[in-house]
Amino acid sequence: MKRAFVAWYIVIAFFLILAVIVWDLFRPQEMFAYDMLMKTRPAQKESREIVIIEIADDTLKSLGQWPIPRNFHESLIKALTESGCRMIIFDILLSEQSQYDNDLKEAMRQSANVYLPCAFELEEVKRNSSRQVMAQDIVGAVAEPFKAAAAGVGHINIIVDTDGKVRRLPLWVRYKDKSWPYLGFLAAAKRLGYSLEQEEALAHQALDSEGALWINYPGPWTSTFQHFSYLEVLKAHAAKKNGNEPSVDLSVLKDKICFVGLTATGTVDLKPTPLDNIYPMVGAQASVCDSILRGAFIRRAHPFVRGVLALGIFLLSSLICLKFMPRAAFFYSLSLTAVYSFGAWFLFAFRGIFLDLFFPLTGITLIYTVILLMKFFDEIQKRRLLEKELEIAASIQQSFLPPEVHTLADIQVRTFLKPAKFIGGDFYDIILLDENTFGFFIADVSGKGVSAALLMAQAISLLRQVGRGVYDPSEALRLLNNHLYPILKGRFVTGQYLVVHAAEGFWEGSCAGHMPLFYFDSAKDTINELLEASGPPLGLMENVAYTVYRHPFGLGDKLFMYTDGWTEARDSKGKEFGVARLKEAFMKYRKEKINTIFSQLQASHTAFEKQSLQHDDVTALMLEFPGITRQ
Repeated sequence: MKRAFVAWYIVIAFFLILAVIVWDLFRPQEMFAYDMLMKTRPAQKESREIVIIEIADDTLKSLGQWPIPRNFHESLIKALTESGCRMIIFDILLSEQSQYDNDLKEAMRQSANVYLPCAFELEEVKRNSSRQVMAQDIVGAVAEPFKAAAAGVGHINIIVDTDGKVRRLPLWVRYKDKSWPYLGFLAAAKRLGYSLEQEEALAHQALDSEGALWINYPGPWTSTFQHFSYLEVLKAHAAKKNGNEPSVDLSVLKDKICFVGLTATGTVDLKPTPLDNIYPMVGAQASVCDSILRGAFIRRAHPFVRGVLALGIFLLSSLICLKFMPRAAFFYSLSLTAVYSFGAWFLFAFRGIFLDLFFPLTGITLIYTVILLMKFFDEIQKRRLLEKELEIAASIQQSFLPPEVHTLADIQVRTFLKPAKFIGGDFYDIILLDENTFGFFIADVSGKGVSAALLMAQAISLLRQVGRGVYDPSEALRLLNNHLYPILKGRFVTGQYLVVHAAEGFWEGSCAGHMPLFYFDSAKDTINELLEASGPPLGLMENVAYTVYRHPFGLGDKLFMYTDGWTEARDSKGKEFGVARLKEAFMKYRKEKINTIFSQLQASHTAFEKQSLQHDDVTALMLEFPGITRQ
């Protein structure tokens, strides 16, 4: 029976993974993960050979609206050629003829290193053996006068994903009987002196299964490549010819590969990319050329590799969740998630290999959740053994609580927890931040019984993770809330967290939807309710900010933290114990030793309930402070 289940499980997982991989069902989510990888990888060192000549706002303001007259392009070619520029790549379509074409053609011919673009209407990008994208029509051909004068012609087509971002482009476009390389790739291949066979081998190395090249943007637009103003280059060249001091040292352009393109605000050549919301596409040309020169490519793993990885991850995750108890399975699943995530990031950052992230990681979460639910429903079917198992669970829950401690740096500490059932959702914790600083936490998970106890276990585990080394109670609550939010799913946790600085004589606290604590000021002989809620309960919403309350303590001051099980206890007539009665009992025994106070409060509470069933979990934490003079 078990073998049959495992066999069916593997078969279903196989076909599920096959469907996801073949149809790329989670492509938008994987593209989001790709963007995160691009943003978090180490900084790339782009080639210093590449510069960008920008036709920016200053150029259009001075030379006229777009398209600017082509006699300016002629002047630019002469300026760059005389400066010793190795290659001039125009990311500007020259499809229509104009009155300046003969002079521009002559400038191109004399330079002998000018490369021009063309553009195509592409068919749907899909897998094919030739790894070439097919074109239906040419929509931006090079004007006839320039065909012979240009050193080469390449296409400038890009692939826009469903979210509008440009991450890939077709390296080769097949139109009729001719293949056209991407312009930036053509420039790099010519710079490296590659033959046609070498270009084809390079393309095979760099392309994915759909014939597309992932653009390896070395960084944001403003922080990569050298940028020069089209207008300033023209001015500097004119000044140099007239014997004046140029504003730009054009000698730095010697042996450079110069990409000339439109970058002005509001123009059509601006697209979002993984690193920028607005990125001029001349930068895509430069980025492709840069990645070819550096041999730094990004390749999405082959579908077969992605499928095998996903199947392996799912089977390993299933084995973990089936073999271990929920808490251990959670830890190992989290570890598996971390290891896979880091491995995927490392391969991307240092090898340029892009693995799926969303699908495998979501699968781990779903497997953990599904198997956890399966185990839960399996436990329901064993109702006859429930009481015995709950007794075991109660002892396990007790183990989550800190060991009993009576004194911390001369601070007297007493704790009490009595669940309404075998196990409950109330809990407290004591965190030793350092030898004189301690964290005290008390909380109440909504609901009772097994479900509340499970959430309590997760919450206290997360608290110990986020609380270590965090001295600000509001920050600890914020971190805990963000960890609990995706777990609780509509449930919530109220709580208070105090950090006591024993050596300095004060405590700080934050409250998440919990009732105030009682504070006995021995000097004034008063009991006050302090630390009202400074934010909503934990788990209701993400990114909540909590405020911090600070209070000094002196000799004999006492602090009483409690859950609503104290005040909501009912007598035989349904009347509640209430805050006032609890405060009155505290006031009555306020000057007694902490042991006496604690036992008397419990006795008053028990006497009130008498024969009534305990309504809710009852938890308390009391501190008595040593004789430190108030600051």
